[in-house]
Amino acid sequence: MGNYKSRPSLSCADEFKKRISECYSLVRSRLCDDVNPRWDEKNPLFQACFLGSVEEFILSLDQLNSVDEKIGLKDLSLLHLVSVGIGENQAKKIELLLAKCEDDAKRLSLFRQRTPNNFTVLHCAIYKGDPTVVETLLKGGADVNNFIENAPSPLHLAAMCGNPSVIDLLHRHGADLHSKDLVQFTPLHCAVYFGQEKAVKALLHLGADPNFCGGVQDRPLHVASGKANLNIVKLLISAGADLSLADDEGNTPLHFASSTGQAAILAALLAEVKDKQQAVLKTTIYGDTPLHVACYHGKLEAAKMLLPLGGSAILKLENVFHETILQAACTSGKSLELVAFLLRQPGIDPNHQSQDGHTALHSACYHGHLRIVQYLLDNQADQSLTAKAIEQSGTENKNTVASAMMALGRLDCGASSESGRFSNSEEGQPSQQTPILWAYEKGHDQIVALLKYYANKRPESDVCSEYSSGDSSYTPLPSPMGRLRSITKEKTEILQLRTELDSSLHLSLVDIEIKGEIGQGSFGKVYKGVYKGKSVAVKRYRALAFGSKSEVDIFCREVNILCHLNHPNVIAFVGACLDDPSQFAIITEFVAAGSLYKLLHKEKRVLNIKVKLGVGIDVAKGMRYLHEVASRAVIHRDLNSHNILLHSNGRAVIADFGESRFISEDAEENMTKQPGNLRWMAPEVFTQCCQYDEKVDVFSYALVIWEIHSAELPFGQLKPAAAAAEMAYKKSRPPLPSEPTSQFPGHIIKVIEDGWNPNPNLRPTFTQILQELAPFTPTDEERKFVCKYEDDGSTDEGEFSDLDDFDLEMPKSVSTLKSQFEQLNHGKPKAVSPLVGIYKPNGVVEKLRQQLDNNGYVSQAARSIQAAKSATQLRDSIVLSREAKVAQRQTAFKEHDHHSTGNFTSKNTSESEA
Repeated sequence: MGNYKSRPSLSCADEFKKRISECYSLVRSRLCDDVNPRWDEKNPLFQACFLGSVEEFILSLDQLNSVDEKIGLKDLSLLHLVSVGIGENQAKKIELLLAKCEDDAKRLSLFRQRTPNNFTVLHCAIYKGDPTVVETLLKGGADVNNFIENAPSPLHLAAMCGNPSVIDLLHRHGADLHSKDLVQFTPLHCAVYFGQEKAVKALLHLGADPNFCGGVQDRPLHVASGKANLNIVKLLISAGADLSLADDEGNTPLHFASSTGQAAILAALLAEVKDKQQAVLKTTIYGDTPLHVACYHGKLEAAKMLLPLGGSAILKLENVFHETILQAACTSGKSLELVAFLLRQPGIDPNHQSQDGHTALHSACYHGHLRIVQYLLDNQADQSLTAKAIEQSGTENKNTVASAMMALGRLDCGASSESGRFSNSEEGQPSQQTPILWAYEKGHDQIVALLKYYANKRPESDVCSEYSSGDSSYTPLPSPMGRLRSITKEKTEILQLRTELDSSLHLSLVDIEIKGEIGQGSFGKVYKGVYKGKSVAVKRYRALAFGSKSEVDIFCREVNILCHLNHPNVIAFVGACLDDPSQFAIITEFVAAGSLYKLLHKEKRVLNIKVKLGVGIDVAKGMRYLHEVASRAVIHRDLNSHNILLHSNGRAVIADFGESRFISEDAEENMTKQPGNLRWMAPEVFTQCCQYDEKVDVFSYALVIWEIHSAELPFGQLKPAAAAAEMAYKKSRPPLPSEPTSQFPGHIIKVIEDGWNPNPNLRPTFTQILQELAPFTPTDEERKFVCKYEDDGSTDEGEFSDLDDFDLEMPKSVSTLKSQFEQLNHGKPKAVSPLVGIYKPNGVVEKLRQQLDNNGYVSQAARSIQAAKSATQLRDSIVLSREAKVAQRQTAFKEHDHHSTGNFTSKNTSESEA
């Protein structure tokens, strides 16, 4: 399949645009937070600054001790608060506040003050958008070229907001029109990117260069063409933008305009080009012409405009991935009309084979475009033609950037070292691969069935001999593995896994007694079960999830990794169910106490320092085994508190290997994707700026240790993506004390600070971490804790064997209950509280245990039941007391009547008593 499967899903330009969008979204979010302070109704000074009259503000200033004071719920300076206020005379208030400063140094210190999100007062005023306030600040001494790390300059911010008045003010006070921001954009780039037409006009009028390049040699015209903004494109062209300039990937404005398919923009650009054919035939580092780009994006109108200009030379022109324009359209699959249009052109052959032998039908089959496959088959596409794996020559792809992108793309396309087995049936022999094999490899079963149907429909075709006839579910495919005969409804990965997995690990759900659901996720659900008398966890995958190859990959990868692992601090693998897609499941040991995340953040457990140290050391031992000791080293890539499980004896195990990879040379080359939970993600993974290695697990480990000792989520006030961005771009870290404390001992602080070092090369290995923690290893007795357990007759290692030995920092009332049933267990006849005394001696311990919820406290339900019982007893005692008093009075009356002769009631009373 050659280069074809190495094509990256996103180009460098696409990745760069994505990063720009993320950076500026973060800037907007933080600025919005700063310019909208929480209302503080109890603070008169806050009200006077934010919306009060000038007179109220003057009165507040007279009572002020220092102009440096910070007020409000967000600790904003007075100058910040006035600048973002909504009163009518905020500019006048700024003048009064600056006048109160004793000297220039005091005034400049006010301008240097930052908000909690690190913005100056000028940034906040520009984002608020009041030109009079901005002008007052500039006259007062605000620095117009004040650059803040990870924040745009004031002029960039004004361009983003599209305020031409503010842009003019900033330029008059010395703002640099060609300064670059955190993503190497000039203010003109910024205005173009955010579609601020007025700002573009203002900047061009002030002298901004329309050909000034950004960080990847991209010009404002490139950005405008990619954003499909016709008016801005015309403004830039009229200002002298050069249409022939290309960015680092070789993209011209025509390439970007072709990706959007805007005919008006293409017409405007082509009108300025002298040699139109040369412009249309110009290629990127990937060999893509603008017509290729239009086809990859499914833009029919753009293709109709470009095709006549390219001439016959463009019809069979291949890019570095060996794709013509027809194959590009079939790869995209976004427009059946575009494919039909291309097939109608003279000179286009539906069976054209590229250098690697693949045809348009191969492309459509590989990407699962069913309608296009059928259309090609109806238009004489030959499915007997074969592609072959070709070796890259030293001269075939000279561009290093393109080579790197192809290498990175192999992992996304499933053509990494793990799937490299598809390229050769046997070592040294070329693989002859038909379209049906490509569809089969990607799991597109409907296309496989369609190809079989068309093959069986044409008995005269050569392809007929390769397939079975009729509706048989078995099809002898020309497999590159050389030996496998596969079933069309199943995936190659499953077949290989069945072959490689030891027979003792092949399980059936029929042999497992399912007890109940204990969790669920996007993959399916997790159940507790019993297998051969022992508790197990059953991770069942939804059958529907196997419609996509990614789910199959995750399942197969996790099973493949788990079956190679054996360590006390790694989840024990029991087996897997592989027989039926509707029964796919992974069976592991059952871990009674659940995840560390649940204990810390849902149950709010207060673990003592010995338990915390024990968990940290266990996780480090497990990770050292994965990185350094296992027969095939593993990088976890998703280490967080969700995936750390605790046994009832305090032993921690590492779980969930769905995102993990074996560490090998080929895998390292492609280690650029962004897996795992964002909140615990290492900066180099989040930014995707470089290849990464096992040190990403060390970073995640440091965050987990901080989480254990603080009992808080890292950056819990932020969403996961914002937390990851905070750590990656601002190099922020969760707070640590400056000196050792009981919560954060000195050795823990050192491990955390070394572990989350921004430079991966300076992070320690887990062997070094264990050397640091070894002197503080707790004993087995010191690290036990209480956890909820429901007996189902199964056995679990260490589960609740000695409840009286568990150690947990608990409220006094729970400790009292604990001591009471300890005494009863040991048969010591000591005095106990009345609460225990109301129970019978038999089963007292079990009844008291039933009152304890999974947090270690008396449950609300138990309290309610006890309260109801007490109320019932009180009511019964009152009723009995009342009846006793009534009976006493009646007795007194009877005695009195008995001594009264002639009383007509005496006879009746005697009868009643009888």
